[in-house]
Amino acid sequence: MKAATETEALRKRLTLLTNGRSQSEIARRTGTSVANVNRYLKGTRMSAEFCAALVKGLGVNPAWLLAGEGTPFVSDITAGTAAMAGNLLELVEAMNVVSQMRLGALTGKHHLGVLRGLNDALTTYEALRKRLNEQSVPIFSQLLADAEKALKKFETVRAADLLKAAEQVARLCDEPALNHKLLELQAQQMFFGRRHNEALEYQRRMMLEPLTRGAIIDEAGCRTLVRFVLTLHTLNRLGEAMKVSEASLILLGAERAHFEGYGMLEFLFGRMKAETGDLLPGLAIMTRAMPREGPERDVALRLWLTTHLLRAGLLRPQDALEYGENIGPKAVLLQQYACWLEDPDYLQTICDFALDERHERLGDLMRPALLGPYLLRAIRHNDRDAPREFAAVAAQAPEGVREFPDIFLCQLWRRIGDRRQAAAHFDSAEKSLAATPPEIHVDLLAAATHHRNALWLAEKAGRYEPAARRARDFFGLHLRNGFVCFRGLV
Repeated sequence: MKAATETEALRKRLTLLTNGRSQSEIARRTGTSVANVNRYLKGTRMSAEFCAALVKGLGVNPAWLLAGEGTPFVSDITAGTAAMAGNLLELVEAMNVVSQMRLGALTGKHHLGVLRGLNDALTTYEALRKRLNEQSVPIFSQLLADAEKALKKFETVRAADLLKAAEQVARLCDEPALNHKLLELQAQQMFFGRRHNEALEYQRRMMLEPLTRGAIIDEAGCRTLVRFVLTLHTLNRLGEAMKVSEASLILLGAERAHFEGYGMLEFLFGRMKAETGDLLPGLAIMTRAMPREGPERDVALRLWLTTHLLRAGLLRPQDALEYGENIGPKAVLLQQYACWLEDPDYLQTICDFALDERHERLGDLMRPALLGPYLLRAIRHNDRDAPREFAAVAAQAPEGVREFPDIFLCQLWRRIGDRRQAAAHFDSAEKSLAATPPEIHVDLLAAATHHRNALWLAEKAGRYEPAARRARDFFGLHLRNGFVCFRGLV
């Protein structure tokens, strides 16, 4: 059974090689007959001689042909491989001296000769390692350049194959800049594949790698730190993100405040302080950091600042439409806040603004933030289809992103007035929140909505009184910390 499976896999890989090539060309370049090629394509077990001929005649990667690993062809990495192979053989021979050593030999009269042999072997190793590095650099560099081009074209399969090959060549290369570039491209590949947790691990290694070799954080490193903090924020790991941003600012020091990204790190630190409860100190840091960034980022920073000015009561909801210029993201942020207010007139204004024909539609950006149209239907029309439709949209969350849709489904049923449905989703949300790891931060307005749901349910059902007490504590604490948006709930 296993042999049959391997034969079928080989046949499929041979079929791929015929794309753009005739059977007669393959026969000519492998020194076999067209009839044999045809038989192999139909499933006849391939001979070892034919596999070897494919490798030699067509430049097929043997690892790909036999095991399906790497890229089909080795044309991208042929330069210098012969010399590298010779070096590796010399390296093996040199290191035989080490493998043949016995510790006991060091106690005899010939120990000086053994040590000289070891020294010679290590000297040879170091020289060969240097030569291997010199020869692997252009290969490694070309693989990374090709992988970067593939990622820019969203050719993710080709990029993945090139990065696998680059990872192997990296084992022969001691160039920190190229190894760093490999980590950066691997992080991009994971991010494009919506594998945020894996992208985070590559970014973590990117951040730590310069520090482990004592390198000073340069401007490129500062930008890497910004991306790392933003990824942590996307995954709701605000505690770690705050620690990283604060430590980064200390390591960079005031003398590097002119670096691109320094102001963003400082702003992000303030933003996360505000999101985790220290609203007014966070706002002060955000306001101070804004002048450090250029005009191209000023719009984004103003949008984030808008969110916290609304929460602090320092900006009226109706004035927020005029604050800042970026339409799409601003509509998302204002929908979040309008959904919290649950004012149908303001919510209608924001929904109309978001879907204005003059502006690009928001698509799937931040699905729970796009609760607005569904909530409006629930408030104004008691539309029981609205929660079901929203549930289908919210189910498309990317890997690693926690959005707690049951909180908003409970909110929708609460506004419709269906206590049974609201209670079911509240209970489900309670379980999800209880199972959330402590390092994961729940979005502030999502948490506040959950607590508001608890207060409503407790009015008719005594079993929700413990949740209502937690809700009153939550709102009381945040009111004392400057969250004017929670006024009237306790």
